[in-house]
Amino acid sequence: MKKFSFVFALTVCLLVRNGACANVVAYLTSASFNVPNKGPYYETYLSVIGNSLKFVKNSSGKYQGAVDINILFLQNGEVKNAQKYSLNSPEISDTTKGFPNFIDQQRYSLPNGMYDVEISIIDKNLPGGKPLTTKMAVNIRFSEEVISTSDIQLLESYSKAAAPGTLTKSGFDLMPYVSNYYPENITKLKFYLEFYNAKKILGEGQRLIVSYFIEDFATKSKLSDFSSFNKQTANDVNIMLAEFNIETLPTGSYNLVIEIRDKDNLLQAEQKCFIQRRNKGVEMTAEDLKTIDISSTFAGNYKNLDTLSAYLRCLRPIASSAEVDFMENQLKQKDIKLMQQFLFVFWKTRYPLNPEINWLEYYKEVMKVNKEFGTYGLKGYDTDRGRVYLQYGPPDQRARADHEPSAYPYEIWEYYSLVDKRLMVSHPENKQSNKKFVFYNPDLVTNKFKLIHSTAKGEIYNTNWDLLLHKRNTPSGNPDAEKSNDHFGGNTNDTFGNPR
Repeated sequence: MKKFSFVFALTVCLLVRNGACANVVAYLTSASFNVPNKGPYYETYLSVIGNSLKFVKNSSGKYQGAVDINILFLQNGEVKNAQKYSLNSPEISDTTKGFPNFIDQQRYSLPNGMYDVEISIIDKNLPGGKPLTTKMAVNIRFSEEVISTSDIQLLESYSKAAAPGTLTKSGFDLMPYVSNYYPENITKLKFYLEFYNAKKILGEGQRLIVSYFIEDFATKSKLSDFSSFNKQTANDVNIMLAEFNIETLPTGSYNLVIEIRDKDNLLQAEQKCFIQRRNKGVEMTAEDLKTIDISSTFAGNYKNLDTLSAYLRCLRPIASSAEVDFMENQLKQKDIKLMQQFLFVFWKTRYPLNPEINWLEYYKEVMKVNKEFGTYGLKGYDTDRGRVYLQYGPPDQRARADHEPSAYPYEIWEYYSLVDKRLMVSHPENKQSNKKFVFYNPDLVTNKFKLIHSTAKGEIYNTNWDLLLHKRNTPSGNPDAEKSNDHFGGNTNDTFGNPR
């Protein structure tokens, strides 16, 4: 039974509270379980990001968001189970204080078998919007002839249940963690698993060992600092509820592994769950890289030092600061094998299933950037426009003025939805809306536009950007001035307000 995790990103271009394009963001994970003598069931865990919805006043005079959800389970085109329902956010009185995220858990009875699952979600308060439908395959398979396991359910928290509820299993209230991505601020990896038929297969009263550990996704090597076990007695249903402290787990892609072994240490069952970790304080070292076998990977085919150097340099816009430092050191050392290993691990940790395809897609964008933004002595990815393009993607609106009176040539870019690609996956903390970038070219000769102002987090913020644009002919003697005087034909502020 494979665990699935993906992100809905639903875009509906209608008039909403911010006057631009609404982006419904919801995170969904799922897991299969079994009830002996009753049959399997399938759970979905949905977390909706509140600030991606349109909140409207309800009958009680408070503000509330809502989504409509539709889920179908099909076999050979025939619907085997289905549900259509609305999910409401908590009510709020003041929209200036932010919009709460909210979570939903549903349970579906499904016999063993392969299913095509279709799930759609739409903002209920934006009528006429087109829902985004996501499809996936689910294999539910619980055998009575062997020890079988549920999927691993990742948890945000767990506690003893005071009374049975929708989140209760085995006497515990389990709050799902609706992602497989663990940013730096999350220091605990908590999880739950059930396994079945141990008493039937091993015998009543038999002892067994449940070991759990984290392994490197690429090498499948066990991390000794993240490994433990407990001893149990075989029952009809056994559970594994545990956690790891992951403060020192380095950035990377991993599997959480749970193994069930009998008293003779023979493996009876195993379950894995893919996770990703972002930890700026603990980065991979050269010694770690040396253990990676790249002989049969795409990176192993790049054997020319100049080619590898160029490939590493073009990763700067989407690499973390620690990765950039590591790359710069490898460019000085000129160790071809380490450069190959770094290139492979860089993409493998971000896209475990298809690192080569994603690398090639990125490199196509690099070629576009080099052609459009490159200038004397600089590749396009080393310019400000090239870096922003690769780090955040192409802008939704791009306005350029080359001959505006009294102003240097400039460009203003606008992003309706901004996601920083330096992070491995999308995350609510990473998502920004309606952000702008102002570039200008003070030398008038090259194609080297400089970033002088942005409203995005972590970028240069300069309240004097308009004044700087117009210093070509109208230098200001007022150090406190933030805007230039009005000029005939000047459109900078209008363009900034509405790039097109």
